[in-house]
Amino acid sequence: MTSAGKDRSTMERQDIPLHTIPPRLKRTARPERIPTPCVQEAARDPEGFWRRVAGSGTPLVGEADAEGRRTVTFLWRGGDELADVVLAADKAAAADSYRSNRMERVPGTDVWHLTYRMHGDWRASYTVAPVPAGGGPASPDALPEVLRIRRERALAVSEPEDRPALARWFDALAHAVPDPLARERLDARTSVVSLPEAPRSLWREGTEAPAGRVTGTRVASEHLGNTRTVTVHEPARRPPEGLPWPVVVLLDGQDWRSLPPLIDALVADGTLPPALTVLVDSLGPIARTRELACSDAFVSFLGEELLPLLARRYPVTGDPSRTAVAGQSLGGLTALYAAHRDPGRFGRVVSQSGSFWWPGVAAAGGESERMTRLLADAGAVPERVHLSAGTDEWSLLGPNRRLHAALAERGAALGRAPGFAVLEEYRGGHDRACWHAGLPAALAFATADWER
Repeated sequence: MTSAGKDRSTMERQDIPLHTIPPRLKRTARPERIPTPCVQEAARDPEGFWRRVAGSGTPLVGEADAEGRRTVTFLWRGGDELADVVLAADKAAAADSYRSNRMERVPGTDVWHLTYRMHGDWRASYTVAPVPAGGGPASPDALPEVLRIRRERALAVSEPEDRPALARWFDALAHAVPDPLARERLDARTSVVSLPEAPRSLWREGTEAPAGRVTGTRVASEHLGNTRTVTVHEPARRPPEGLPWPVVVLLDGQDWRSLPPLIDALVADGTLPPALTVLVDSLGPIARTRELACSDAFVSFLGEELLPLLARRYPVTGDPSRTAVAGQSLGGLTALYAAHRDPGRFGRVVSQSGSFWWPGVAAAGGESERMTRLLADAGAVPERVHLSAGTDEWSLLGPNRRLHAALAERGAALGRAPGFAVLEEYRGGHDRACWHAGLPAALAFATADWER
């Protein structure tokens, strides 16, 4: 059996749907890598240089040039125990990522460096992978589940000549850790770089406000045949005049557990209306790819099981114009699909980096961008839709632009006012750091006419 056949068989055994693999598109451009400005300083006095770096934090960011670009220098410290140090400053793997993201070592020192020239509004999460000398390739079985599945998915659709470099990239990622001197963190495992002109991230600011109530519960689904955790956030401030709660359903809820304090602050200052925020957990990467790929069973779970359960526990609205669904990546695809399939329940949509390329052409007989095709003949469109995608998302940006155009055209034919659907393009990639920064404004757009 060929290596491609082995990869495909492995994925089928794991029940990973091949049609959820993004199209095999190679990057046409990569970050501009330039000589590191501080190499001479590091070579002359490595200890003094590192004391300065520890005081300022990393990465080192230069002044803006005439085009608004800045130098961004990533650093690591390590000696001969390391074979390489690799920067992983985005979420996507490509066959040449190892070479282009490999740090250089200042001769005679323990300082490793890599410098990009980036637009001043760039934001990215990142990790650093110090690869030990003589460590050999990582065993796929030893990788974390998400990384192992990403590796197998990438290998399954790659060209044979690209697979050794791609495997080497994932071997390096097995050693990835956060940057200990980073000024920002996304979570305990991931660092963040935000250049000075990047959109304001409210997550980094104080969130003093009356705390709402957060309740977690296990919800069983007959439609899906499984049980998951659903977390409901009820802000301290209630809707005016005794109105029922509007509802925001947020998919991949396990990734948003730190959201309630920020929601409390945004409700308190009037940026967002008082609403129940319902965080719906995914059940691991394999179940997620089944459920968040235009699954009618999952839409039925949301509309016929989850919303009625909420109505039994809270005074919630039954009005689709006051019910929103939001998600990222496949979750962003599903958010719009839920409103398309069940417009009587979901009338507002937030889709961040929506996977509107779906399904993958390799496993769908050449079909792709099904959601865009469905919109062309839709009998209804949501009242408000906020789409966003990163300029570095080379497999997503085009499909998002085409979907937005189709949505706007169909909305106009159905009498929607111009501007009911917007597409925001940010400087970044398929990245939770970008989604965190963009979610408040996206929710504010989707709920702009809800009572405050």
